[in-house]
Amino acid sequence: DIALLRAHGVGAVPCPTSNLKLASGIAPYRQLLDAGVKTGLGTDGPASNDDQDMFAEIHLAALLPKGVSGDPTAVPARDALSLATNRGAQAIHMAHLIGSLEAGMRADVIVVELGRLHSAPRYTYAADSIYSHLVYSARATDVRDVLVDGRLLVRDRELLTLDESAILARAQQIADRINTFLAGREQNLLDKLLALGDVDQDEIFEVQVKAHVSAEQAERIAARLLNEPITITKASERTQYDTYFLFERRELGRVRLREDRRTDAGARLEPKYTITLMEQATRGDYPFAILLSRARYTAIASHTTRFYREYLQPDHVIEIGKQRRRWRILYKGEDFALNLDTLPRSGDPGPFLEIKSRTWGRRDADEKAALIGELLALFEVDDEALVKQEYVEMER
Repeated sequence: DIALLRAHGVGAVPCPTSNLKLASGIAPYRQLLDAGVKTGLGTDGPASNDDQDMFAEIHLAALLPKGVSGDPTAVPARDALSLATNRGAQAIHMAHLIGSLEAGMRADVIVVELGRLHSAPRYTYAADSIYSHLVYSARATDVRDVLVDGRLLVRDRELLTLDESAILARAQQIADRINTFLAGREQNLLDKLLALGDVDQDEIFEVQVKAHVSAEQAERIAARLLNEPITITKASERTQYDTYFLFERRELGRVRLREDRRTDAGARLEPKYTITLMEQATRGDYPFAILLSRARYTAIASHTTRFYREYLQPDHVIEIGKQRRRWRILYKGEDFALNLDTLPRSGDPGPFLEIKSRTWGRRDADEKAALIGELLALFEVDDEALVKQEYVEMER
């Protein structure tokens, strides 16, 4: 990459503080300079480098290469300062206008006061000692005067062209609005999850029914799936460990973390981890215990359970483990998921029959609910066996 930059005349402008804050690494300053790449120095934006202090960048550009290389001469003070001046101008292809104090160049000048306590005493035994003072001792607050293209912008540390008090007041007004927005977002679980990044909002509506069945009845149901009018499209066996985060404010919904381990022969070896934000299921106007559920968000869980627990701060945590046999089936042209579950660590281990299907609207939900009723009759499941709660509600 360095060779390509050199070959095509591309300038490189590392931003040390930002690179460290974002854990991007440390730029190979010495290698860039030795290869002849035009290299400068930047602060990046305030979102990733809060104080925009160019002296801090110069300081880091001199120290970091020494620390990672073990060579105290890796980037001398003079080279570090040049990254922010003449070499920086070369990196952005403006060396003909800025970057050095010469006749015909723009008068970009700062006056730095070096007589303050933190930069004392001064040494003058070597011609290059001034660079050490500027790089290792000077601070942004030492800048007394600033000229840009010959125009005096700061004199005796006072801004001449901007109203500092008005800027600070306006900035605080904007910050207050951001504070209000962020405080509101922190109360919204969906926004809080989306703030983690790398996720897509995926809204899913389902109709589902659950019934308590005997072990013998569960086997009869599994056998019945092999016959018309049911067609099996996929079958699997798995162990699932669900962790539910519940909140006193029911309107917030609940979060489910799932570890899904396939146990059938030839299945994937690695477990799958997902996170789902769900609303509390409601019962529809049906002659049996149909539940209407809504998942507002589902994605791969890329963090640990402990992280999500500390981040979301649930009021209650419930863990449920289950052994699941799952079939995807077609019945009268519609797709259903059918599960036979046992909950070994539960007070009521089952088995349970669960039938569910995604739905796209009220009419579709009504039609699929009716088909679920037909399947219950086909499996000879009595109304008394129907369970009107989800597993997490049974464990509360």
